[in-house]
Amino acid sequence: MRSTFKILFYINRQKTKSDGRTTILCRITIDGKSSAITTGEECLPAEWNAKQGQTTDKRKNKKLTEFRELVEKTYRDLLTRDRVVSVELIKNRLQGIATHPTTLLAMSKAELQSVKECVGKSKAESTYQNLCYSDKLLCEFVKDKGVKDIPVITITEDLFEEYRFYLKKQRLAAATINRYLCWLSRLMFRAVSQRLIRCNPFENTKYEKTEQKICFLQKNGVAKLMALKVNDKDTEQARRMFIFACFTGLAIADMEHLQYGHIQTAADGQRYIRKKQQKTKVEFVVPLHPIAEVIIKHCKYEQEKNGGGQSVKEKGETETRTDSLVFPCDCSRSVMSAKLSIVGRACGIRERLSYHMARHTFGTMSLSAGIPIESIAKMMGHASIASTQIYAQVTDNKISENMDRLIRKYQKEKAKEEAI
Repeated sequence: MRSTFKILFYINRQKTKSDGRTTILCRITIDGKSSAITTGEECLPAEWNAKQGQTTDKRKNKKLTEFRELVEKTYRDLLTRDRVVSVELIKNRLQGIATHPTTLLAMSKAELQSVKECVGKSKAESTYQNLCYSDKLLCEFVKDKGVKDIPVITITEDLFEEYRFYLKKQRLAAATINRYLCWLSRLMFRAVSQRLIRCNPFENTKYEKTEQKICFLQKNGVAKLMALKVNDKDTEQARRMFIFACFTGLAIADMEHLQYGHIQTAADGQRYIRKKQQKTKVEFVVPLHPIAEVIIKHCKYEQEKNGGGQSVKEKGETETRTDSLVFPCDCSRSVMSAKLSIVGRACGIRERLSYHMARHTFGTMSLSAGIPIESIAKMMGHASIASTQIYAQVTDNKISENMDRLIRKYQKEKAKEEAI
């Protein structure tokens, strides 16, 4: 479809300078969307003919004609070279501003950079690292196609399906495939917002079907982890943090940043953790379970014994600083996850342990213990109670399964009695 292109010169009579002159502006309109740019020329409001879009000064009219020709040439050049044109692209070209990337991988790098700039503000470091891998996988896919990059304007729905097939060949889980496909679609939405393309070619595509399954440990699984003796320092740290998460619901990012100053005492003597969640910045308050209290005391004792994170009191005694980390660790999160897997296998637990599983364990155990769902949402730092309701569904399913098992057992016993 051919785009509609219009140029209009005008002045804003409400904005005049001290000498009475006003700037002559140029409004560029493409497909109903417009943007204004200054022509660099000025005139008195009395000299301006709005109907003709000219002044009474012939020299200035000549300059405006030259400016019109420049705009039209820029329009033709963009349309011929990139086969896509927008008011922003023309405006940027005329103002000498660098245009947005027009190829897939270049856009991916630019989007990744914008996320990096938000780390520590509105984005977590882990989010950036995950998107780095999304960018890396997309680069490998394009390389596998035998090209260096792909122009955004040539992308169709077929590319989405090609990328899906490529990800499936990597034997990735459905949820993981959807995450990488979302990155590709995100780049297309960004291209639309930058007017590089008119619509997202992946708007009507369907993602992989995934079954939302919450993995959590039963009480006997947690008991096995608590009874396990570990000699390796880092592996013991991984085990200790998992158990702590089972009784507090803290995410791994919150445990990594947990300080002794976040642990407070209420007027009734009840100890609790008050902290803002790293991910959502929502404050959560968690009463300290006796087992979590023991873990904190043990961590504190070890740090004081090793002389780390202490401040000196008047009589030469030492105390742990409030800004000291409860779980200081020199290992990366991936190493800690690997250590945690070793702990799980040593306990004979089939499922691969993860710190998010510990968080799910806290949610399900709390709900089973009769704690109101609103209180659980507050303790877990959920921005919406809808996130917490998944545990209610899991608990209901578990009750249903247990009831079905009980009915089947009753039916078997009744069948035996009738046979006798």
